[in-house]
Amino acid sequence: MAIGDALGMPVEGLTAQEIKKSVGAVRDMMPAPENHYHYTLHAGQFTDDTLSTLLLAEAMIEAFGFSGDKFAEKLKEWGVSWTLDSNLDRGAGIATKSSIENMIAGRCWRDSGVLIPTCGSAMRVAPIGLVYHCDLNIIANYADLQSTITHCNPAARAGAVAVAVGVALCLKNFPRDFVLQMAYNFASKVDLDFANSLLHIRSLRGLEPSKAIEIIGNSPIVSETVPAAFYCFMNFEPEDALIVAASGGGDTDSIASIAGALLGAERGTSWMPHRWLVCLEDRKGLENVAERLTELSYHLCKV
Repeated sequence: MAIGDALGMPVEGLTAQEIKKSVGAVRDMMPAPENHYHYTLHAGQFTDDTLSTLLLAEAMIEAFGFSGDKFAEKLKEWGVSWTLDSNLDRGAGIATKSSIENMIAGRCWRDSGVLIPTCGSAMRVAPIGLVYHCDLNIIANYADLQSTITHCNPAARAGAVAVAVGVALCLKNFPRDFVLQMAYNFASKVDLDFANSLLHIRSLRGLEPSKAIEIIGNSPIVSETVPAAFYCFMNFEPEDALIVAASGGGDTDSIASIAGALLGAERGTSWMPHRWLVCLEDRKGLENVAERLTELSYHLCKV
């Protein structure tokens, strides 16, 4: 997930044509260009996608499972840090920022979310799918609940459910078509329109990747970002999938990070190119969080 985020970071917001003209396909980690809104980030550094995922993971580890109170506390601490250094948000979206500001102002986390249908709660949800992989109903409930803290729009909530369910099934080595179908089934209980946009990617097999992503869309809107990530996951081997995701324009870091979460759950780490890993920000810290999530999952699923 972090690799996908860092790979897509320097070209986030560019069109596919602009990416092709400037760098071709995004095959290597690169720093953000000087005129880019991530201009302070170096090659291999990640954005708010990974930071918010780590906040959720750390909240779960500290609470020995998902806790809305603990996760909200982590989000508020993150928001307070922005007042000291505006770069610490790493590009957090308007929905996440607005809801965190609501909580800092005193609003309860159960009523802090906003009705903006972006992908902020879907891109961070992988730890729930990993830890609770033994029970899809628990996964769907917690994925939905963590979404409402910042993104209470039905499509945003459904997107989070789809990703969490997908990650869990990938971890258990189910076929990709089954992963997509189950992601659709659970997401459709929350928002049928989103679920239909997800299942539509089945009809795009055989198209050129650039054409398929153009049809799906690549904006931060969850009904585009999550289906685009699933499209990359469904149709390519891991390294190529992340290159396609990072090169497709738009919300490249989110599309690639979600695709990376699915692929990492499915394939582990052995496929990850050394050229990506060698410069990945805080690799040891990420591995430590992964190990602690593994321990937590062992205890919770054992029970």
